[in-house]
Amino acid sequence: TVNADGSLTVAGVAEAGSTVSVTNPDGTTENVVAGEDGSYTITTPANQPSGDVVVVATDAAGNVSAETT
Repeated sequence: TVNADGSLTVAGVAEAGSTVSVTNPDGTTENVVAGEDGSYTITTPANQPSGDVVVVATDAAGNVSAETT
């Protein structure tokens, strides 16, 4: 979701306890840990340029998901 200030809100589901990394269009990365139900939500810094947002999840065993854009 694109917010009024140009930030992006990214939400989804991953394995519970996984670290979800969101790479923003400006190249910065935000991390969040998926909750007990696997859900996560993260809001990027404001004024993101247009471009892809890349999401990757890493579980406790170190397994890395495929990139999602």
